Formats: sequence, structure tokens, C-alpha cells
Amino acid sequence: MKHIFIIVCGIITIISCNQPTKHDIKINKYVDFLENNNNTAKDYILDLFVNNDLVILCERDHRENTQYDFLKELISDSRFIKNVGNIFFETGMRNLNPELNDFVHSENLSEKEVEEKLIELQRKSDCFPLWEMYNFYYQNKEIYTINQSLPNHEKINIYPVDVAVNLDSLSVDYLEDFWNGDSDNRDKLMAEYIIEKFEKIKNSNAKRKKALVIMNYRHAYNKNFQMSNKEMIYNVGAFLFEKYPNKTANVLINSVIIQGGKWDASFKVANNEDSGFDFKNSPFGEDHFDMWSFTKHDDKYQDMFTGFIYYKKPEDFKLITGVEGLIDTTFIQTYKNRVKLWQQVSEREHLLDDDEIYKEYGTKNIRPLENIDSISSLINRWIIK
Repeated sequence: MKHIFIIVCGIITIISCNQPTKHDIKINKYVDFLENNNNTAKDYILDLFVNNDLVILCERDHRENTQYDFLKELISDSRFIKNVGNIFFETGMRNLNPELNDFVHSENLSEKEVEEKLIELQRKSDCFPLWEMYNFYYQNKEIYTINQSLPNHEKINIYPVDVAVNLDSLSVDYLEDFWNGDSDNRDKLMAEYIIEKFEKIKNSNAKRKKALVIMNYRHAYNKNFQMSNKEMIYNVGAFLFEKYPNKTANVLINSVIIQGGKWDASFKVANNEDSGFDFKNSPFGEDHFDMWSFTKHDDKYQDMFTGFIYYKKPEDFKLITGVEGLIDTTFIQTYKNRVKLWQQVSEREHLLDDDEIYKEYGTKNIRPLENIDSISSLINRWIIK
């Protein structure tokens, strides 16, 4: 009798585990689509490079670090190494090259030398007083590590593209000129720099003549993005699509929160946290482009992006700021001097209390998404418990 009871309990457990999650019928078409899509996020991006020279990835909040875990998976793939091999990053001033590229191409450095160089590069990576996000340190360290096992002709090349200031020549007048000049024309200047460098790659003897471009938020939008008066807005993506028509694609990675949680709920019901697909001919692409709500428009997601990748659910996102050793007694005064100059030019707020500076910038801080309970509630309202 005992054995029969155990068997019956086992059958009930199996049946209940195999029962599909009940959900709002409004997300049926999304769930059905996902259940018939077997492409992973990584494979989707790599497939786009077959017919495109540039693929722009629209990243999440710079603080969110699981997206850089995805980036590591992507760029360490043998297909990326063999066929692409070049990455343009919004993060990092352009005057870091060739120093940054030389570092990730170097070999056999001691662990101490690697850490010291990573900290040095981060301290001079931003036009503002300090880039405190962990992503810059992490991406550079991972690319250096990947390159250690590659021959010179296969090493990954990286190019930071943000507008630059000379950190050795800072003054109020200098920063005011920058604030009213290069800073105002940031998208145009970043795009011009990418085009300049990419043309050199294309005209070189290098076998790899493709590149991944990492841009945040609107900088990755294509040239369909317009003001309410139909005036075109030239984001970096728009310039690149215009320069390389039919050879450029842009991809949105899942962020917080799209379509009121409907998309995340669909992936949750489909039990899929790693997927990629074209927006065109998908129900996702037909949805209103609610990622931009500052001006009235009738755009759909398929109008703004070539495709979409989903990698990790919001509950698994990790916000990471600060780097161990980024702020120490040898650098804190340099940081505070930069802050004092910038405070006379811009309205940005910066930490000035020593203890707070060390805590926020000089240590690695890992946090979940803000308001994650509210975000989860938005997602779960589409799912019937």
C-alpha cells in the first residue's frame, strides 16, 4: 500500500510539473511565438553578422552586469573571434586608444600588473570626474583574458568612442568649451569616430572587417526615430544606418520594463530566458515603441530595431557599481579636484564626503534592481496562479 501511495504521489507531481502555466489570453500569441523559436541570444547575434558588417547592441542600464556576462559569451565564441573580432564601446573616452587596445593585446602580465592597469584605465576613462560603473573594468578584464589564449591575428580589438577631454589640462574655461561644444554634439562625434575607424578596418589587410557596436538607450536607435514633427533625430545608430545601408542591424536586449511586463511574462510562461529573433514577423515587433515616451509617436518596435534578444529575467539582474581599489589615498584628491571644476560647469551631483566616496566608488557594490518587487508584480499580473 505504501508503494502504491508513493507511485500515485509521483504521478501527480509529474503531471502538475508538466501543466502549462496559466496566463492571460492576451499574451497567447507571444508565448506561441516563443515556443516555436529555438534561437539563442548569442546565435541570433552571430547570425546577423552573416549579412551585416555592423551590429549595434542597445544595452541596458550601464550598471546592470548580467548583460556583460552575455557579451563575454558572445565575444569568446569561435565564430565571433574568426569573423568579427572588433568592438566599439560607448563607454570610455576615445583618447584611451591605442593604450587600451595595447593592454588587451598584451600577454603574460602578472595579476598585479593587470589589476593596476585596469584601475589606471578606469580612472581616466570618462570626461566627468570618474566612471564608477563596474562594466568598464569587467569588460576590459574579460577581453584581456580571452585574448591570452588567442594568436595575435585573432585577438579581439576594442575601441572606446566617447568624446574626450584632456585630463591633464582641466580648467573651468576648458570644460565650459567642452560642455557647450563636443558634449552637445556627442552622437555625431561618436558616429564619425566609429566610421573613421571602421573605414580603416575595411581598407586594411585584416581578414575581419565586421564590428559589434555597444550603445546605450537612444544612441542605438535607427534612422526611423523622429520628433513629433517628423524631423529626424540623428543618434549614433541613425548615422551608421545612413552610412552603411543594408549592412547594419540593431538589436535591443530586454530591459525594464517593456509593455507593462507583458513581454517578460511571455518569456516566463514559455520558460525561456535566452532567445533572439527579428522583430519583423513577430508579435513583439508589432507592439507600440513604449521605450520612448517623451514625445508622441506611432512607432512600433520593428520600426526602431532589427531584432530583440532576451537574456535573464529582471529578478536576476545585478546592478554593480564601484571597483575595489578604484579610489585610494593616492587618487581621492585628484577625484575631488575634478569634481570642484565640474561643479562650476554642470549641474551634475558628485560625492564629496570621503567615506561615501570610498564606499560607493572604491568597493564593489552589488544590488538587485530598484523596485524589483513592483517590477515582479507587473510581470506576474499576466500570469494566473
